[in-house]
Amino acid sequence: MKRLVLLLILPVLLASSLLAVGELLFDVAVVGLDIMVTAGKGPVTVTLDEGKDPVTIGGTGIRPMRRTFEEYDFSTLGYEERLRIYDRLSVPVVWPIVKNITIGFGNGSVLQYDSMGALTGAVLDGASALTLSVGLGIFIGLISVHPDTFSDHLPLFSVGVDLMVAGMIGLGVSRIVQAIIPAVYGLRYNKILREGLGLEKDRSDALRPALGFAPLPTSDGRLQWQVAARVPLQ
Repeated sequence: MKRLVLLLILPVLLASSLLAVGELLFDVAVVGLDIMVTAGKGPVTVTLDEGKDPVTIGGTGIRPMRRTFEEYDFSTLGYEERLRIYDRLSVPVVWPIVKNITIGFGNGSVLQYDSMGALTGAVLDGASALTLSVGLGIFIGLISVHPDTFSDHLPLFSVGVDLMVAGMIGLGVSRIVQAIIPAVYGLRYNKILREGLGLEKDRSDALRPALGFAPLPTSDGRLQWQVAARVPLQ
């Protein structure tokens, strides 16, 4: 008997250890991806006009960012500076979608500063998980407490099954909704950011026509002017 119990306990302990290691590796991978995606991101402080206070932008949702663009003109900055700001403030799209699908509870939307998306995911997953847990509790409770008179409690059993099905459907719907939210929000956020900074999506504005003059001293001591022009071919 002791050998049988020992043989049953060993696989359970082994499976528990493997699950614990797998969960730890998964958590480490998630943290690593979060760090990789958000590295170099964060608010930016720039001075648009000399003599005026610097302006801080980024690290917020769409509405505060849009108000900042309505109040200040970032087109006065050079192209490289505006491009640097965009690269720092643009939000990821792919990883938030994957994180919302796998982990849920709006964790992916948090990376995009989308408080409403995060709240929606948390409410959907929380309600679905609670419904599933209640149904599962009723199901297990009936089997455990009334194994011999199970048929006498069919109405309550049906309620438990219905709640479990509703919870699983809710989790499935939540996955779809939480995949759509960061995709739409992220693309919209980055579009408003580009427009506020005066950048084109394909960065075609990187090569605009330009004309410059530079002094060129000659060997006889005179000064000539050199003209340099840049004309895009597209």
